[in-house]
Amino acid sequence: MYNPPLPPTVSERSTTLFAYGSRLQPIRSGRFADAASALAWIGGAAATVGHPAGLAVAGVLLGIVATSVKRAVAAGVSFGITVAAGVVVLAVTGATPPAGGFTPVEMIGLALLGPPTAAAVVRALG
Repeated sequence: MYNPPLPPTVSERSTTLFAYGSRLQPIRSGRFADAASALAWIGGAAATVGHPAGLAVAGVLLGIVATSVKRAVAAGVSFGITVAAGVVVLAVTGATPPAGGFTPVEMIGLALLGPPTAAAVVRALG
């Protein structure tokens, strides 16, 4: 079977689909990686407080600053567990604010599935 020679840029390609991954390397593993991760958490939490779609925003931000797909999923899961715990506390105390028409059970499901999925997709792409 004939295998055509590949240009060096294709054979040396990283595991991501897009080329911007190498430009984000200083943010992911450089001097300010912890600060970038903390800002992603804060930005995601602020977006989630404003609207349930903020869970996807949090996942995207966490996926951008993650060093690998596994770490992106782990960050998304930990964020989702934190939000789900907050929803449980608010539901138990009876202080549940309106969340775009979602019940607390639906919000817990969204919190546990949304951020890890968005983070994994974003990290896999770049």
